[in-house]
Amino acid sequence: MKLQYAGLLGFVSVGAGYNFTPRYDGTLYFGVLSETFGGSSVNVQTLSYKSSWGLFRPGLLGPITPKAGASLNWGYTNNTFRRLPEHYPEKYYFQNRLHIAPFYGAEWKREFAAESSISAIGLYAEMSTLDAYLLEFFRTKYVTIDKIWNLALGITIYFN
Repeated sequence: MKLQYAGLLGFVSVGAGYNFTPRYDGTLYFGVLSETFGGSSVNVQTLSYKSSWGLFRPGLLGPITPKAGASLNWGYTNNTFRRLPEHYPEKYYFQNRLHIAPFYGAEWKREFAAESSISAIGLYAEMSTLDAYLLEFFRTKYVTIDKIWNLALGITIYFN
């Protein structure tokens, strides 16, 4: 189970995942940005599947595991669209309903005794961006590399 603050999934998001291998896990998240959660005048709900790979074998750097991956984010609000509305010129805007969001970061993990129902707790930080941000970074000189990254902080509870 994961709880994440920020990072392009909403102001706050909650997820459930599974470690498919010692180095790969997948998590399904639901995120919210609203006046209550984030002080936004626009309500946004995001459903996301995040694939995360450990970059080194477990334990190589002690309790810290560098990770990288990508999520597929589906956002819903009153102004998201899968296809550009007809009143805009073609390629005027990048569609904004579905995004690929690459990320990199690290998790610090504390293991517990085997007889506990909670096997570990992890704290993680990630830097992520969106496909649209990367596109504009490469297409224009106005979007710089330091403007496209977002920080996410989270906690993972691992169950036996």
